[in-house]
Amino acid sequence: MVKVVAAVIEQNGKILICRRKNKDGSAGKWEFPGGKQEPGETERECLSRELMEELCLVVQPGDKIEAVRHDYGSFSVEVAFYRAKAVGGEMKLMVHADAAWVQKEALCGYDFLEADIGFVRWLAEGKR
Repeated sequence: MVKVVAAVIEQNGKILICRRKNKDGSAGKWEFPGGKQEPGETERECLSRELMEELCLVVQPGDKIEAVRHDYGSFSVEVAFYRAKAVGGEMKLMVHADAAWVQKEALCGYDFLEADIGFVRWLAEGKR
């Protein structure tokens, strides 16, 4: 089971999503920024580290919103989604092809990773 932590960063009524580069696994898919949790690392520590590595952003992790599990066949993933607030840094795309600030209602129009789809629908419906 691969453990992943993802950030739901909301500003001015929009949520930050990122698109994977074409050379990456699941090329071109959209996702919430974050990454794999390392051994001995808390979920919040992982979120802070990954956002700095991926986007050069300092974030303040907030509450855990949801955790989902998904089986891709060759591996399984557990994704913990956290609210987060950008508190420093200047966003730069270090590992993604693109990023977008999107209204919640428009999230379903993006081609997300399979593990994220249920959460995206839930979020777009205003459940949280």
